[in-house]
Parts: sequence; structure tokens; C-alpha cells
Amino acid sequence: MLPWAGMSAEATCAICGRTTLAGERVHGFVEAGEEQTVCELCVARAERLGWRRAGEPEPERPTDGHEGRWRPRRPRMTPPAGEDSTPFEHAVARFNSSEAGHTVVGLTRTLGRPFASVGAAAGAPSEVRVTVAWELSWYQWGVDISDELRPVFEIDKGRELDQLEPAARQWNASVGEDGVLGLAGEQAAKR
Repeated sequence: MLPWAGMSAEATCAICGRTTLAGERVHGFVEAGEEQTVCELCVARAERLGWRRAGEPEPERPTDGHEGRWRPRRPRMTPPAGEDSTPFEHAVARFNSSEAGHTVVGLTRTLGRPFASVGAAAGAPSEVRVTVAWELSWYQWGVDISDELRPVFEIDKGRELDQLEPAARQWNASVGEDGVLGLAGEQAAKR
């Protein structure tokens, strides 16, 4: 288990995504049952999101009134987005901090750098569609930028690039060697 607080050798903050410096103070939190490292600057934000400090007992689980089952409340992290950030920038930040973003990191290590597209989801003005594709497979996720508590969700996946609609093949984003998604201006990929 992560210590409540300690000095970092090198870690990534689960809130802001920044790599901490050696010797920098970090804090352990638990979010949705998973241990997370949080930098000193993001402790208040983790607490506002309802994350539990590592080492503290888990609170009692409320029931939903149906056969004693419980429904966990999964507070979702909202990456920092400045007042001048665009909806696509905000969606990319949320995507990179999500489970889907972690999936892309792993797939990039295995399959190499993919093509990437970020665009509006059809029929949903507050949803952004993220498409990540390799030569023999592709995945699409949705990011609801109007609902910070809704997790990034899978829309579809497939094997052939020609299965994708033309708008999803507008490769306006890229995935770096580290597997992190960025808009074309951030990590321009000439594909």
C-alpha cells in the first residue's frame, strides 16, 4: 500500500499527470479501490473528489435498497483545464487520465504508434469522440465534457480502418511514444 505521505523517487500524479521530482513529497490515496499517487499541490483536489487517503479505513458501503447490493460512487478526476482550453483539449486531458488512456499506453508499447483523431460525436453536442487506430485494429471512445462524473466510455472497436466513418479518419491528433494522446498542435504527427 502507498504510504500516506512520503518522498518520491519518481512518480506520476494521478490528478495533474505531472511527473514528480525525486524527493518531492507525494501522498497516497485510494480511488475506486485503486491506489493512486498524488503530488502535494493536488491533495485538496483529491479530497474534493472524495478519494480516501491510503491507510484510512474504507467507509461503510451504502445499499441501494435492492437485496443489499451496493453501488460504489466512483468520483472521476477532472484534469486541469484552463479557461482558454477548448472542448477537445479538455476531452484529451480527461481521456489521458482515464482507463482508456491507460489502455492506449499499453497498446502503443505493443503495437507501435497509432493514428489518432479527436472530433465531435454525432448527435451529442457535449460528447467528444476519440479514435485510435493501428493498421489492423481501431478503438473509439466517448468523453462527455458536460459530465465530469461520467467515465470515458467505449463507443466501438474494429479491425479494418475502412470500417471507420470518414470524419473519424481525420488524423488531427497523435499518440506519443509514451502512449499519451495529444492534439496535432501538441504532438504533430505527419500521417
